Amino acid sequence: MSFYRKCRFWLLGLACLGGISEAAARNSGKPFAYVGSNLIITAEVGSSHSFILNFINLSDYVIVVQPNDLIYKGVSGRFYIGQVFEKEHKDSRGESLKYSASVLLKGHTFTGLTVIGSFQELDQIEQLSLRIGSKRFYLQAVDPLQFEQLAAKIGELDLKNPSPRAALQEANIAETGSVTATDGTAEWDKDWQTLLTVNGENPPRIIEKPEIQPTEEARRANSYGKVKLQALVNKNGGVQDIKILRGLGRGLDERAVEAVKNSWVFLPATKNGEVLEAVVSFEVEFKAPAPKLQNNHSPR
Repeated sequence: MSFYRKCRFWLLGLACLGGISEAAARNSGKPFAYVGSNLIITAEVGSSHSFILNFINLSDYVIVVQPNDLIYKGVSGRFYIGQVFEKEHKDSRGESLKYSASVLLKGHTFTGLTVIGSFQELDQIEQLSLRIGSKRFYLQAVDPLQFEQLAAKIGELDLKNPSPRAALQEANIAETGSVTATDGTAEWDKDWQTLLTVNGENPPRIIEKPEIQPTEEARRANSYGKVKLQALVNKNGGVQDIKILRGLGRGLDERAVEAVKNSWVFLPATKNGEVLEAVVSFEVEFKAPAPKLQNNHSPR
């Protein structure tokens, strides 16, 4: 098995271990691919929170890939953006980190990446693209069988061939997808404008927040609503220094803090290819129980 196919199936295996269900796999939609004269990109849904990306750089140049280069539009018209790469490494101080926000890919090389984000509508993706430098690459949805055939052909690519077009022709790989270059206006990257902050930061995001049950005291008092919290999200997505900005009392504030610490999953902020610590405010909602339906039928 080629290096490309080994890495691809290994990454997908990790996604399966990470919790993608059989139902999710069935409903994850078609895979995507871009094949150009200098670059090949493939994208597959790995789980409810991740994509498996593969990049083959056929050019002589180094390219920089960031997780927020990935953006897609769901059928609702809403856009979603990548947050971090799942990549264990150590920083300059030797601290172990589980995420990164930038990868360098040298010419005539391959890399496989898992990008995690606050994704939705993964079974109804209308458009998927990656922005690299001054270009935006639009990936085309591909039938799963055709995608497997493409993967097999990619596995036969001669990455050392100095002519990318000749390498594609020898492997019988046709170009697919499209690419546009920036026109120097904000219109080109307008999709990003509502997803990043005004200073270009990709803020911390919550990807899992199980519902929290109210306390017995709150139930007896019929006390429900939202607790507003503030916390520091560190570079590994850990939550620290939780503060209560607006509470409800009756034990709900303490329950909200404990639940966020123990069961909510956060992704750290990123900016300019770096993972950052950041303070974020959010709400924990305690919902009132749905009213019981009354049976108005008279006994016979």
